[in-house]
Parts: sequence; structure tokens; C-alpha cells
Amino acid sequence: MIGTIVRKDFLTNLLSARFVIGFVLCLVLIPFSILINISNYRDRAAQYRLDRDAAERAAAEVRVFSRLKPEVVLPPEPLSVFGKGVSDQVGNRVKVWLGDKPFLAAGKTAAGDNPFLASFFAVDFVDIAAIIFSLLALIFSYDGFTREKEDGTLKLQMSNALPRSTALAGKLLGIFATLLPILVFSFLLSAVLVLLSRDVAFSAGEWGRIALLFGVSLVYLAVFVFIGLLVSTRSKSSVTSLVVCLLLWVIFVFVVPVVASNFAESFVGAASRDNLDRVLKDLNKERDDKIREAFKARGLPEGFSCWWCSSNPDGVMEVYGSSREEFDVFRRKAMTSEPIRLDYADRRWVPQKAYLDSLARQAGAAERLSFASPTGVFRAIASAICRTDLAAHRRLMDRARQYRETFIGWLKGMDIFASFAWVTPTDPAAFLTDDQLVEKRTAGEFKTAREYEAWAAKQADWTTRWGALNKVKLPGDSPEGFPFLDLSGMPRFPDRPVTLLAGLGRSAVGAGLLLVEAVFLFYLAFIAFIRFDVR
Repeated sequence: MIGTIVRKDFLTNLLSARFVIGFVLCLVLIPFSILINISNYRDRAAQYRLDRDAAERAAAEVRVFSRLKPEVVLPPEPLSVFGKGVSDQVGNRVKVWLGDKPFLAAGKTAAGDNPFLASFFAVDFVDIAAIIFSLLALIFSYDGFTREKEDGTLKLQMSNALPRSTALAGKLLGIFATLLPILVFSFLLSAVLVLLSRDVAFSAGEWGRIALLFGVSLVYLAVFVFIGLLVSTRSKSSVTSLVVCLLLWVIFVFVVPVVASNFAESFVGAASRDNLDRVLKDLNKERDDKIREAFKARGLPEGFSCWWCSSNPDGVMEVYGSSREEFDVFRRKAMTSEPIRLDYADRRWVPQKAYLDSLARQAGAAERLSFASPTGVFRAIASAICRTDLAAHRRLMDRARQYRETFIGWLKGMDIFASFAWVTPTDPAAFLTDDQLVEKRTAGEFKTAREYEAWAAKQADWTTRWGALNKVKLPGDSPEGFPFLDLSGMPRFPDRPVTLLAGLGRSAVGAGLLLVEAVFLFYLAFIAFIRFDVR
């Protein structure tokens, strides 16, 4: 008997206009979203290759260790073709500084080159599935019983002593027999487009995640089918049932996620970025004061004198052409300042982490509030499966911070802050004294630095003083001619293979919640149908 009901409902639905419309919608929107996001992924992958190559060149073309600042370039996520999550809102580059732990990723995030077209790219498979699948589920189930009640078919079936559980099971299977081909077609069409594309390739683990996404989509579909049947059993007419179902669809799919986001932004406080900047500015001043005090305590000058040098606030000091005494001052200053800089990076991280945690709490609150809707649960699970959720990005940033610790450990293992290699590639055996430098640069006109300084004090024109020291150009007076550092032993940012279940711990809770909702709604629909008046 169940087979007869299933076959009747399936054929009725298959020949209906709503099936054709639903199929056409998926046929148009699904490939559109996949092709748009394949194009987006291609652009991001091209940008990633450019950024990676630039970072590798920058790291390879350094001559002193103080200038070595590796940059981690994060590759785009292939599964973003299905669900972009937050991947378009976060950067893809993380610079490794001594004085700061990786905080927020930098880099281009928007798809395309025209920022005014950004809204046209804000669509993906997950969003379309959340909207279209739920709508189709309600359209095929809202009149599951009211239609047959209105035409008398249901009363006739019940008069033949047909168990209501059998009738409900047949109705459900008939609806799923109609919707399942659309769901399977959507995933198969998406998979074919990915397979035919030369711009994106999935590993076995990523295809496994797509299979998980299919399973979650099936449960999500079931939730709305049960909602439609429940409303149908509680309504007196198909028109009433349709209106109620559409109202619930709008609330669950659109209203709840927006309200959840606005509520979290309004009532779940996030730390002020301005306050964070002020705290960091105060810490920077405190750090600089402490470095100056340490220099003073060790008899080191606060400023510096050099023949050729380059610096930046993160401890970079690249020096050429200086005397043995000056090189030693730079080395001793690095021994003093860089441990302090590393210590204050840890101190800066305390308010930075508090700020990031406050943003994560706000985003988490919005996500939890959106769980009032099956659509919110589905989107959270889907972004976790596609590894484009906030948790996946935070894991990447944690790996970048771990890499910084590994890199700094490598530097400390070489005792590099106490080495002349931190500030100059010049061989210490080739260092000259101040007197030797003056004698060579002036072609013997002055024998000692004191003699030159006494003469220079009497010259009003600085070009005359400077010109006397430029009579002879010495080897090592500038970076030209020095080789780049050999970085074969430097630790690299590790790649991690895609595994099927990695990072899905939190999404398992969401999947469990979605499954519980489906079971609970099925139970309510069953009870309501048992009490349904078929007359």
C-alpha cells in the first residue's frame, strides 16, 4: 500500500508545474553560483601565487638577519567554490615580525577588481541551497494533506481502514522521491562543473566533505518537509497552509539570521579598536623607553653613526662601511634591544588577543542566535565543512603564530642577536679601525680619525668635509657585492593535508541539532496527523 501512495504522489508531483519550476531554478542557479565561485577562486589563486612568489623573493633577497621577516601567504580554500563563508572578508597574508605576533591577516579579499561589483559576487552554492531547497521542501509539502482532504481523496483512503502511519509514511516517501532527484542533480551538476574546470581541483578528502555536505543538505531538506506537513495537518485549507509556510520560510531563511546578527552587534559587546590602538601605542612607548634605559645602563649610545645603514622600527639595522668599533656597538645594541622587543610582543598580544576574542564572541553569539532557524544551523555546518568559517580562519592564524615561535626559536638557536650577521654581512676579519678607515678613504691625507675630525671642525662647507672621505671607495662600503643569506635551514610554514573530519567538532554539534529538529518535527507531524480530521 505504501508503494502505491508513493508512486501516486511521485507521479503527481513530477507532472506538476512546481516540479518543473523547481528543477529549472536549480538548473539555472546552481551552475551560475558554481561558475561564479570558480572564477572567484581562480582570481584568488592567481593572487595567492603572486603574493607567494613576492614573499619568497623578499625573503631570499636579504643580506642580514635583522631584515629577514618571512611572510606567510595563505592559499585559498578550494571548497570555497561551494561555500565562501568568511573567506572573502579576511586577508591571506601574515607578516612575521619580532615586535608583534600575527594579529589580523592582510591582503586582497574581494572577488574581482571592481569594488562596486562586490555585491554581484555574494552568492554561493550553500546560500542557494539554503534558500531554494527549503522553499521547494515547503512547496511540495504544504498541501500534503489539505489538498487530498479538499478533493475527498484522503477521506476515501481512511475509509478503507488504511493505517494513518502508513498514509503518512507513503506521503513522506512520495515527497522525498520527488525532491531527492533535484538534490542529487544539483550536487552532481556542481561536481561535473568542478571536474571540468581547470582552475580548481579537489582532493579525496575534499570530495568526502562534499559528500558530508550532501548528507547535511538532505537532513535540512527533511526539516522543511516536516514543517510543511506539520502546517498542512494544522490547517483547514491549502491556501492557509501555503501562507503560513511562506511566512515561516521568510522568518527562518531571512529574518532570523539578520536579527541574530543585529542583536549580537547591539547587545554583545566587542572591544574598541581605538582603545586597543591606544593601549598598543602606550606599550610601544614603554618598550622604547625600556630599550633606551638598557642602552644607557650598558654605556651604549641612543643614536647611531654609520657610513651606510638602513633601519625600520622592528629591529632592522643593516650596516656597511663602518669601523670595528661601530659594528660592535650595533651588535651590542641588538643583543640588548631584541630580547626586550620579543618580550613586549608577548605583552602586546594580551590586549590583541582580548580584542580578537571579543570579536569572536560577538560572531559566535550571532551564530548561536541564528540557530533558532534551521537555515542558520545549516549555513554554520556548511561553512565548517567547506573550511571557510571563522573557526577555520582562527586555526590558520594560530598556525601562523606557531610558525613565528618556530622561526624565533631558530634565530635564538643560532644566537643570532649576538652575532655581527644580525647587522652586516661583512666578515669580522675584514673590519677596520676608525683610523684605518680614515687613512684609506682620504688616500693617506689623514692618518687618524682625530686628525680628520680636527680638520673637519674648521670647514664650514659640509660637502668639503664629506668629499675628503670619498676620495677612495672601499670594498664593503655598500650592499653591492655581498651575497644574499643562505636560508636553506630556515623553517618553513608547514602545509597540512586535507582530512575528512578535521575541524568538524563544532559542526557535529550543529548537525546533531539539525537532526534533533528533524526528528522532533517529524514526531509533531505524526501526532498532528493522527488527530487530523479527514472529513
